[in-house]
Amino acid sequence: MSEIISNSETAVHNEPHDEKARAIAPVSTGPQYVVYPPRTGLLRVSYYKKSDQWRPYPTSCAAGLALSGITLFSLGLILCQANSVTNPAILSGSFFFASGLVQIITGIWAIVDNNLFGSVLLLCYGAFFTSFGAIVTDVMGVEDYYANTSDYDNALGIYLSAWTVFDFFLFTATFKSTIPLFVLTFCKWFFMLLYTIATFGEHEGCKVASGVFCFLTSMCAFYGVYDGLSSAANSYAPVPETKWLRMPGAWNEPEPDKIPLV
Repeated sequence: MSEIISNSETAVHNEPHDEKARAIAPVSTGPQYVVYPPRTGLLRVSYYKKSDQWRPYPTSCAAGLALSGITLFSLGLILCQANSVTNPAILSGSFFFASGLVQIITGIWAIVDNNLFGSVLLLCYGAFFTSFGAIVTDVMGVEDYYANTSDYDNALGIYLSAWTVFDFFLFTATFKSTIPLFVLTFCKWFFMLLYTIATFGEHEGCKVASGVFCFLTSMCAFYGVYDGLSSAANSYAPVPETKWLRMPGAWNEPEPDKIPLV
């Protein structure tokens, strides 16, 4: 039975994937399927099926993770006041185009790939970076609508608190996925929580701490990029499909008939 094992798991190959993939009983007509475990680079949080039929397009999740990692990397350093830089205006282009426009495109493509978690993460983070960039870089003159800095900080804190709640729910969706994906969503949620607290109370120490978690989130995103791009076909050090990279709830494979078709 042919299987899909390329860096995007979309190309046909005749060799078996790994010991964790399990073939479903073949049928005489129609495509055959292989069950794969959750994977960080593909933003898959549960077991899913892949057809042996070749697909001419790859997943977009690695690109979306790369753009998130690039922006969060720089934003984290600025929040940590690296080289005495405190104003994130230099990231306006990244907010609007890299982690905004292009990431939304990758999120739409994740819908084509029938990847619910991946599409929600990429689309919502793309919307967050775009809207957040419009506020903090003052492209739209938002700060001018407030009488003083205190009112502006309180309004920004209210805005960030909604994203903190969203990040928490996104974090809970990874409890049975992979450990790197679990850590990524946790660091992103904790970054938003600390940044919201710092914005409400004008705590510089808390703001620096939020920058640390922002930077850690970017490292997790870069790991996801490597996981999504590397495979035995193009890398000497692909990420192994081992149980220690998964959360405990993902160790046992579910029944094939209980896995939704992808």
